[in-house]
Amino acid sequence: MTDEKRATEDNRTLVLAFYVMVDVSQSMSYGGALESANEIMPKVADAIDASPMLADIVRFGAMDFSDDARVVLRLGDLRNVPMIPKFTTRGRTSYAAAFRLLRQEIERDVVQLRQDNFRVYRPVVFMITDGEPTDEDGELEAAYKELTDPGFKARPNILVFGVGTATKEALDPWVYPKTGAKAMRSYVARAGVEPKTAIAKATEALLGSIVASAQSVDEAGQSGGFVPPDDDDDDWI
Repeated sequence: MTDEKRATEDNRTLVLAFYVMVDVSQSMSYGGALESANEIMPKVADAIDASPMLADIVRFGAMDFSDDARVVLRLGDLRNVPMIPKFTTRGRTSYAAAFRLLRQEIERDVVQLRQDNFRVYRPVVFMITDGEPTDEDGELEAAYKELTDPGFKARPNILVFGVGTATKEALDPWVYPKTGAKAMRSYVARAGVEPKTAIAKATEALLGSIVASAQSVDEAGQSGGFVPPDDDDDDWI
């Protein structure tokens, strides 16, 4: 890269890309889980509407997964979304489908952001699920490895939020990165907490992280980065 090209790229405004990936398998229709999940995007949109700083820095997208995975809201500026879409239940729980779609969409979105003259750090994925994956082990591991391949420069930070019967043992293998100073982690609800309450808490964690991350970006839009939720203990509610 020439010095001139590097200087041009360094002068681009920094944006932070956040994705929420929601399990919409049939079990999410119980305990108010889906209704609570459908409050995530409106709450993020309200926070962005209330803060010009957030609006300038944050790009947000949503996907869901069951037997397959789908884009629910393409990554972008939420101020430009006339109607917030909703999640609907279907099928079982394929983490592999979620990881494959994330790889595809992140690759596409990062290229688009750069074409729009923005700098973007590695994106952040908040994954919400109420159960273990139903994929074959080999298929799931291959999809995860492709998404988190060190050669993939836009490989995301992945945090997993478990509700219902989800356990840390089932979720920990799918966070990224797992080690180092910037290691991510899974968060699980305490026994007996209703899924709708757990997802509401996950939404609070997501919003807090978005705000803290945006506040870390300097006025010139040249430095800053992802700030994860507070690391209090293994349970987040």
